[in-house]
Amino acid sequence: MDHNEQYQALSERPDIEEAQARYEGLLSTIRDQLVAEFGIAEWKPPASPVRGSACGPDFTDIDADGEIRRLSSGSSPGNLPDERWTAAVTLVAETARGLGFGDPEVVVDRQQDHEVSLKDEYGAELLFGTAANTTLSISTGCHLTKAAKERGAPA
Repeated sequence: MDHNEQYQALSERPDIEEAQARYEGLLSTIRDQLVAEFGIAEWKPPASPVRGSACGPDFTDIDADGEIRRLSSGSSPGNLPDERWTAAVTLVAETARGLGFGDPEVVVDRQQDHEVSLKDEYGAELLFGTAANTTLSISTGCHLTKAAKERGAPA
């Protein structure tokens, strides 16, 4: 993809601020559901809830006009018991499906240590896992900044 094609592809996505708000809402909903339905401990916020980086190899010509953000939910102290893990994954997957995430793929599946990954059409990845603690995070995929989306591709 050339420079203009990269901008065109990204201009069809929400800008990074809209994407972050959308994904933060999803993380909040999932956290609340896990606490309410599975009785896990309240989530402890992370020291750095949001980190950003350049878009990477799929959008090399975007430079500072695009960004990927990593959104951490922190952790819920303690492990989700193995016998409840599948039900928790189902809850997360059904909730995330509402925002276009696909089926969960197993990353780790050992006794008292589990993690799944779900991806959406924009390259976002939701990670949900449990071991010593239960964790939840999203990496947004590449999105234009608000200013870049409003301005369009530079000449």
